[in-house]
Order: sequence, then structure tokens, then C-alpha cells
Amino acid sequence: MLSAVELHRRGRASMDAGRYRTARRQLLTALERNADPEREVRILVNLSHVESTLGDAEEALRRCDEAARLARAPAVRALVHSQRAGLHLNAGDADRASALYDLAVPALTGTARANALMNRGVLHLQQWRLERARHDFDEAAALFDAAGDETGWAQARHNDGYAALQSGDLVGALAAMDAARVHLADLSPVAAAVCDQDTAEALLAAGETHEAVDLILAAARVFAQARLRQHQGECEATAARVLLFTDPRRSRRLARQAARRLRGTGSEWWALRADTVALAAETSIAPPTVAWLDRAEETSGALRQHGLDHFAQLLDLLAARFAAVLGDPERATLLLKRGRTTERDGLTERLLERSAMAARSLVRGRRREGLAHLRRGLDLLHDWQSSFGSLDLAVGVAGSGRALALTGIREALASGDPSLVLEWSERARELTSRVVPVRPPVDADAADDLTQIRQLTVEEPDEGSPEARELARLRDRVRHRAWLERGSGEVGDVVEPAELTDSLGDRDALVSYLWDRRRVHALVITDGDPVLLDLGPHGPLVERLGGLQADLDMAAATLMPAMQRAVRGSRDRRLVELSRLLVDPVLPHLGDRRVVITPAGLLSGLPWSMLPGFTGRPVTVPVTATRWLATRDLRAPRSAGFVAGPGVARAVEEVKQSAAHWTGSSALTDASATVAATLDLADGVDLLHVSAHGRHAAENPLFSGVLLEDGPLFGYDLDRIATVPQIVILSACEVGRSTQRWAEESLGMVTAWLHAGARCVIASPAAVADDEACEVLQDVHQLMAAGTPPAVALAEATGDRPTSFVCFGAGW
Repeated sequence: MLSAVELHRRGRASMDAGRYRTARRQLLTALERNADPEREVRILVNLSHVESTLGDAEEALRRCDEAARLARAPAVRALVHSQRAGLHLNAGDADRASALYDLAVPALTGTARANALMNRGVLHLQQWRLERARHDFDEAAALFDAAGDETGWAQARHNDGYAALQSGDLVGALAAMDAARVHLADLSPVAAAVCDQDTAEALLAAGETHEAVDLILAAARVFAQARLRQHQGECEATAARVLLFTDPRRSRRLARQAARRLRGTGSEWWALRADTVALAAETSIAPPTVAWLDRAEETSGALRQHGLDHFAQLLDLLAARFAAVLGDPERATLLLKRGRTTERDGLTERLLERSAMAARSLVRGRRREGLAHLRRGLDLLHDWQSSFGSLDLAVGVAGSGRALALTGIREALASGDPSLVLEWSERARELTSRVVPVRPPVDADAADDLTQIRQLTVEEPDEGSPEARELARLRDRVRHRAWLERGSGEVGDVVEPAELTDSLGDRDALVSYLWDRRRVHALVITDGDPVLLDLGPHGPLVERLGGLQADLDMAAATLMPAMQRAVRGSRDRRLVELSRLLVDPVLPHLGDRRVVITPAGLLSGLPWSMLPGFTGRPVTVPVTATRWLATRDLRAPRSAGFVAGPGVARAVEEVKQSAAHWTGSSALTDASATVAATLDLADGVDLLHVSAHGRHAAENPLFSGVLLEDGPLFGYDLDRIATVPQIVILSACEVGRSTQRWAEESLGMVTAWLHAGARCVIASPAAVADDEACEVLQDVHQLMAAGTPPAVALAEATGDRPTSFVCFGAGW
């Protein structure tokens, strides 16, 4: 028969693993067999915690009262104070909880003190005293470590990671949570779900909304299956917040459900947080009303009454913005005063404040003042982004500033001032590219993981197989490791209109396409007066873009002659219609100039060189005009390298014929065309040409790649190139495609090369016939070897045979 000591130990272990019903049985049996008064108090304290977690607040309080009657020694009484504090905290009485924790902590030592510090740290977190929370978690981690309690140490590290997330240190948060999960996830499904709940919030901050949604909903299912009502309600409230941007109706439904469940467990503290999410979701479903403002203020008051000042601040700032939108700047001012931020507040609060201040200024007719608030908000975002070394992460978090940028574009367009439109066109596009990139050090572990991923993707494993699970694990590890790279801390300036005009001269023109969610516009800048054009509502454009990708891909396939004519006819008609909407209105202002195009997000997949009106005209598509200015004036390549991947009928012919135009060029074919050899070759040439099968990975864009002899070369591999070629030609289907994130920022193989340091990338956003690629690109190389810039060479080589190859970056 197990002793009370052993049953108590097992009960605590079950608690750590999240097996609370098992813990309750073990602790109750320990209580029956116990003869030690001091141990009885400790068992009762643990039972109180278990009952509270299982949602029985009354039984939890009864067990705590029973323990208090028996406690004699100061350290034992302190344990009871600590548990009672947790019950008050759950009920929303922060002041009593704080007083009890402050009474308990000094009287405790070892792991008992560590546990009390962990609980007090959670209280500090809820009240947004982040520095105090991190101090408590750090001390708790040290105490657990000294006691050899690996689980306690990992829980403290995880909590510290969550505090880092709330303070804006996303990289530090991800590092801490990853380190903790290694120790906690294997304890039980519940322990893993607790980790995943907070990790989902970090993923949301990183812009990984789909991954965050999948993770949080899976965690909620685990809590539901374990019948942990308190955990389930908290998780549903978090899930509602994660879904706020992608599915507001579901977010509201989950938030209301969570609030009911949490009030049923006596957790008014968490229920109010769920109410806040429900109110925020409503603003995305229908325009807010005065009645909504009244409910928001009432909820804000309740939040402050329970010590949740931070959540009240968020709600006040959200309400301030909508009060301004509803035409009540005075009420907006009062709400802004209540929600005023400081430098210690997080980015979310400070961006929301700037958005509300801008809305108030604009409703008062003060456009200049409103735009100044929007600029300051975007500057705050860029400062934060500059701490990230990961392109994936920087693109993801850009969504935090999308509303500010969109408001700026609408106001600039309403002003009719081309200079203002150019500024906001650039600011909107530079949600990621203003941050000066940093080249991370070569990571041997990441290189090994990528090699394993290559081996597993030679033949894509069946979904649900052990190989598929291992592949997913390795991909996640590569991505997360990249997220932990620190950034440069530097942010570049936006181009001045006069500087751009001088740089364009009389040979070039800029066409900047803008989309304000209602209409499409084009700004044309030459050495003459700038022209702002309204191209009409976006509906007809979206309709014609809908089937373009399929038309382009099918037109490149080998089909029966009759089918080929029909497919190409459909493609050509669609391109003519798109040209009528996008190109025809700007042509009268271009003359015979070369064109620099900065497209709106919904136009990112267009094969610009195939649109009638641009066919045969040099066109280059940089991320922004600012980036074009910084990377233009390409010098003629002095060295060139060529790679032919397997399975492409004319790849070897393409690279050998193309290489013949360059003196001293190198070519990798057949067995020599490996990933490592290609990276080594890229490190020593000015121009790199790869002819291979390509694949765009929409879910994980930096796992897009070109297929070489030993597997794909991924976007992540580019970090291993010390000196990146200034010109890259990717003769591979799909790799010119990109995935649009929630910020409308593009991410794919082309973006990865440009971010790594390439100045110009020629690639196709669609499938290209092997014969077409082989013949066109040989001519491009002949022209380039004679000194013709890449975009000009592409235009001359395709003037009478348009292809979907596009010159990205600086084409001259």
C-alpha cells in the first residue's frame, strides 16, 4: 500500500502534468492515510488548487479554509495564504490576492517560495506590471533549478516568455517558450496544450494567423476532453482573440461562450477579458454604434474595478477611435485621456492610440495632423521590426500597421496631392522593406535540418505518416530557429519626390498602383508633372484576375492543338482586358520610357511583360521605389554561374548555350548540380542562372525552392551565401509567385533573394514551357553579355514572343 508521502508526491506530479482528476484521487487517498498535521495542510492546499482548476470554486475555498484552521508553522500558514490569494485572483479580487501573496512569499523558501512567486508573477502579468512579473519568474526559475525541479524551471521559463511577449520582445518570447516546451510537452497532452495556448498568442503577434488558429483550437479541444472547465474557458477566450482578424463572427461566438463558462467557474477576472474580445469582434462585423460605445465604457469600468487596467486601456483606445469615426471627437478625447499610453506600454496599445488620435484629427478636418499621427505609428512598428533578423517574422508582424497605412493612403488620395500619394504609397509598401536587413551567421544545425527536409521531400510523404510528422517538425524547427535571429536595429528613410524625379530623368517613369479597398488608382511620375489616375472600382479587376493563374499555367502545358488554341485564346483575352484596366490609362503619360512598377498587393502575381502596352517595353518591378533607387545602376556582370536541375527536358541545353555567351563561366549539370555546389557557385559569381523545376510553398513561402540533384534549394538556404549574386535568373515554374500575408506583404523565393542581397531577379509567377524558357533566356544572356541591362534584355528578347518572365528589383 502506498504511503501518504508517496501519494502526495504522485499527486503533485499529476498536477504538473495537467492530470487533475488523477491528482484529486491521489491527494484524497493521501489525506485518508496521512497522520502528519503539517503534511495534511500541504495536501489540502494542493487539493484546493486542483478543485479550483476543475471549476469547483466553492470546494476549493472549503479546502483552503480547512487548511487555514490546521496551519500552525509560519511557513505552512504562508502556503495557505498563497493558495487563498490564487482563489481571490481567480474571482477577480486582485487587491486581496496581491496582499496575500506579499504576505506569503517572504515566509517561504525553496520550491514553495518558487510556486508562490510563479502565482504572484501571473498576478503582475494580469495587471500589466511586466517588470515585476519577469522578476518573480526569474527568481522562481532559479529556485526550481537549485532544487533540481526541471518541470518547475520550464514552467517559470515559459511564463517569462509570455511576459516577454507582452513587453514586445517577440524574439525573446519565442526563444523562452521553445526552450520550455522541450521539457513540458511530453508530460501530458494537457501540459502541451498549456504551452500551445500561449505560443498561439506569440504566433498571432508574428502574423502567423492560420498556424495560431490551428494551435489554439487544438489546445481548446484537449482541455474540453480533459473536462478542465477553467482551462477550457481561458483557452476559448484566447482562441477568440486569435480569430479576431480572420473570422470575427466565430471570434465573437467563442468569446461569449468563454465568458459564460468562466463565470460558471467563478472566474470573473477571465470572463471580463472574454467580454472585451467579444466587443472588439463586433466592430469587425458591423459598424459600431453609440450603444456599442456605451457597453464598451461599462465593460472598461468593470475591468478597472477588477485591476485589469491594461485590458481597460485597450478597450478605451478602441472606443476612442470609433467615437471619432462616429463624429464625436469630444468623447474620443475623454477616452484617449483614460487610455493614454507610455513608452512602457506594448506596440498594440501604442498603435491603437495613434490610430485613434489620427481618426480624431481627421474628423476635425485636420489632415496634416492626422497623417502625422499615422507616420508616428508606422515608425513605432518599424522600430519593433528592426529587432527581428527573420524575413518571415518581419513580414508577418507588418499586419499590425496595415490599418494605419491604409488610412494614410485613403487620405493621401483624397487630398489629390501626388507628392503625398507617393509618400503613402511608399509607406504602405515599406511595412517590411524599410527595415535594414541583417545577414545571420551560418547555422550548422539549420543546415542539417534543411538537408533532412530535402531527403524527406524527394517524394512527398503521405499525410499523417511518421515521415510527414517528422517533416512538419523539422520545418517548424527551421522556421522558429530563424525567428530567434536578432535584427539590425536600423530603419531606412522613404524616398523624397524630388529625388525620385531627378533619378528617373527623361528615360524612365514610375507607375505606382494603389488600392484603397474600394477603387484602384495609378500614380505616374516622370520628369514632367506627376499624374494621379482613378482606374475605377476594384471589382472588375478582381474578377479578371481570378482565373489568370490557371490560364497562364494551362497555356504552358503540352496540349492537343485545338485545346492549346482555346487555352491561349482565353489567356490572351484576359490579358487584354487587364491591360485595358491597368495599362491603357497610363500609356499616354509614358511616351517611350522604361517603366518602374510598384504594384498593389492584389496585383503581385501579374506577368507585367505580357500585358499589351507593356510588351516589348523594359519593365522592372521593385518592392518599392525607395528600394529601386538604392539598388539601381547595376554594373555589368563580370562572372556568371549556371545550374541545370534534373527532369527539365532542355535544362542542360539552356544553361550550356547561355553560358557560352559569358567568358569563364561555370556550369553545374547532372550529378554535380547539388544544393551545396550551387550555394558555393552562387558565392563567387555576379550572375546566377538556375534552370530547374520549381515549387511555390504557399503555407511556408521560404520553403519554396528549385529542385536540384539532391533535393530542393529553399529560401532558407540563401542565408548560407556570404556574397549574394547581384543578378539571379530562375528559369523555374512558380518561383516568381508569392504568398500575400494579412499585411498584403509578399513572401516567396523572389523576395528571399532580394532580401538576401540580390539586386535583380528574373523569374516567372506562372508555369513556363521548357522550349520557351530555353530559347528566350539564351537570347537574354546574349544581350546581357553585350552590356544590355537585364530588364531591357528581357524586353528585347520577348518583344515578339511575350512570356510570363518578370524582372523584379532593379532591372537597370
